[in-house]
Amino acid sequence: MKRMTFRQLLQEIHLWLALILFVPLVILGLTGSILVYHDDFASWFGSDETRYTLESGAPQPIEAIIAAAQSALGDGVRPAAVTLSATPGEPALIRFARAGGQGQSQGQSQGQSQGQGQGQASGGQVRIDPVSLAVLDVQKGMNRQGGFFGVMHQLHGSLMIPGAGRDIVGWLGVVMLFLGVSGLIVWWPRPGQWRQQLTIKRGATTLRLNRDLHNTFGFWSLAVFVIVSFTGLYIVYPQPINAVVGLVSPVRDLRPNAVSVTPQQGVTPIDVAAAVRLGDAAVAPEQKLQSAFLPQRPDQPYRLSYALPGESSPFFNTTIFVDPWAGRVIETRDPATFNAGDTFALYQRPLHYGFGWGPAWQFLVFLSGLLPLLFSVTGLTMWWIKRRRRQQAALARQMAE
Repeated sequence: MKRMTFRQLLQEIHLWLALILFVPLVILGLTGSILVYHDDFASWFGSDETRYTLESGAPQPIEAIIAAAQSALGDGVRPAAVTLSATPGEPALIRFARAGGQGQSQGQSQGQSQGQGQGQASGGQVRIDPVSLAVLDVQKGMNRQGGFFGVMHQLHGSLMIPGAGRDIVGWLGVVMLFLGVSGLIVWWPRPGQWRQQLTIKRGATTLRLNRDLHNTFGFWSLAVFVIVSFTGLYIVYPQPINAVVGLVSPVRDLRPNAVSVTPQQGVTPIDVAAAVRLGDAAVAPEQKLQSAFLPQRPDQPYRLSYALPGESSPFFNTTIFVDPWAGRVIETRDPATFNAGDTFALYQRPLHYGFGWGPAWQFLVFLSGLLPLLFSVTGLTMWWIKRRRRQQAALARQMAE
């Protein structure tokens, strides 16, 4: 048996991993591309969302907004999250959880982004005019995981596999990183061959065309592909990566449910109005409350998100955690004060979702989701052509003998 060089061995591993796992890799890529523009599809293709005419003036206190929404849904639900519009003239959105439930499990909530609620168990949602407190829209018992985009989120996050799905997605992220790095090593051209390795030849054969597409797009997209793959891996397994980053710079666990509180016997927890007053006092005057997540379990704090004027992404808001039992702020996460390690952790989700560096980065992340499909088609085509040629050559040798 002929002994393989390291490069040949790497090429074989690269090939067979791609052949075996191309279906889930393509699913992850395509669903990721769709989710990059999740919030833009309605405006692009027309939206049936009702446009509301709201009163002008100062918004009502958050407790009044919640009470008005609660009255629209009645008993059986409890407020879970309030989202206030960053610009005047738009409704407030109040999400509810079922009153009998205990919210999500720790594992489920850890997988959520900062912009999502904690413990929302399909209790419904209400849109409210924050000035007049008029009820604008009521959706009872809605399933936040339903609909087309709900399916896309589930496929991208766990391949819709109960239990082990999230870990499988994490290891697929490792495979994507390996395919990117190994592909670069296998592709690396000899001196004088750089130009032909970075261009697509006109009038090429099917094999050469697919090889040129595979190599050229692989090289020019490698940086984005590796960043998106790594950030996806980080979202699934933040603690091990944080431990490595911590060797260089201290890094905190910035997941929403990384902060917990200790319930106190005989103590009445403070309400949301008191929590917001504490949050307001802990941030700069120009920062405005954008969302509030209410405790759904006794060990959860209030989580308040404050935005600076002009900030479009909730990932870069200041987050205030308030202990409802002690009645005090227990943690402040202000990106302006983060060290290198915390900044690294902060940017992982925005970079993965396409929010890192403006519309250009968002489009590049969208394109990166199409790459597994391109690489699978071109790679499979090359493998099939070479396999057929080997079979034809073997048959010719047998005929000659």
